[in-house]
Amino acid sequence: MRIEKNHIKVIVACALVVVIISMSLVGCIDLAGLGQTKHTYIPVSTEEELFDVVENGLYQFEDTMYIKTKSYEAFKVMWENLDKANVLHTVFREKYYQVRYKAVKDGCEVQLAMTLNPCGYAMRYLYTKADKEYRNDKAKEVGEKIEQIKAEIIKAGMSDEEKVRAIHDYIISHYEYAVNGDVNDYAQTQVLFDQGKGQCQAYSELFVALCLLSGVEARIVSGESSFGFGEKGHAWCQVKLGHLWYHIDVTWDDPIPDVAEMVRYDYYLKGDPTVARTHQWSELFEKCYTDYGT
Repeated sequence: MRIEKNHIKVIVACALVVVIISMSLVGCIDLAGLGQTKHTYIPVSTEEELFDVVENGLYQFEDTMYIKTKSYEAFKVMWENLDKANVLHTVFREKYYQVRYKAVKDGCEVQLAMTLNPCGYAMRYLYTKADKEYRNDKAKEVGEKIEQIKAEIIKAGMSDEEKVRAIHDYIISHYEYAVNGDVNDYAQTQVLFDQGKGQCQAYSELFVALCLLSGVEARIVSGESSFGFGEKGHAWCQVKLGHLWYHIDVTWDDPIPDVAEMVRYDYYLKGDPTVARTHQWSELFEKCYTDYGT
C-alpha cells in the first residue's frame, strides 16, 4: 500500500492525543459526604474489565463511573497499565479526571468523575437523552450544527455503509487538517465548527458522533502512527457494519495541503492487517479482521 508524502505531515503534526489522566490521589476521600444517592459499583478485577467500564461510560456520555476493586492499589495498577497502553483517550471529555475512592468491607469503591466537552454534553442530549435540554450554550451550538449536518447528508433508505461514506466524505470535504498548532487547541469538534480545521482527535470525535446519531455503531481508537522514523500519538475510528468492525482514519484520508472536494479512501473500512502497516494500537480495541468487501 502506497502512502503519499502528504501523509507524512499528518503523522508528524498529529500531536499526542492520549494524555496522562490527572487524578486526586492525596488521602482517602470519604464518599459518604458526596450525597445519599445509591450507585451500582461495577466489579473490576482485570485491565480488560476496567477498559470496558471506561469505554461503556464514554459512549453513554456519563460524567461519573462507579467501579469496585479489590483495593485502591489494585485499581491504580490497572489504571496505570491502561495509560501505558495508550487507551485512555479524552474524546468527548475535558482533559482531567478526578478519582474519589474509599475502602469498604469487601474492597474499594472508586468514582471516576469528569467534565464532558461541548460535543459530549451535546450527545447527552441528542443521543442518550440523559439531559432533557442542552447543558450549556456551547453544547447547544455544537449539537445544533451536528443535527444540521446529519439532516443534510443522511437520507431515508441509506444503508449503514452509505451513511458511513457520507459522513467520511463530508468531514474531509468541509474541514482541513491543522498542520501547525497545539493538540489541545485542535482536539474537539467545536474547533472544526469555529475555525474550519482541527486535528485527528477532532476529526474522530465528529465522525463518531455523526455515526452514532445515524444509527451506526462507532468507536474511537487511540494509539500511535509511524512512517519509519518514529511514532506519534494518533486517533482514528472503528465502525461496525453487519457483524464486523472496520478501521476508518478520516484524518489520513484528508489530503495535505487541503484540496477542495478531494477525498481519499486509503484508510476507509480497512482491516487490522492493512492498518497495522502504519498504525499501532492496543488489542483491547475491537478486532477488524478484513478489509470491507473482501
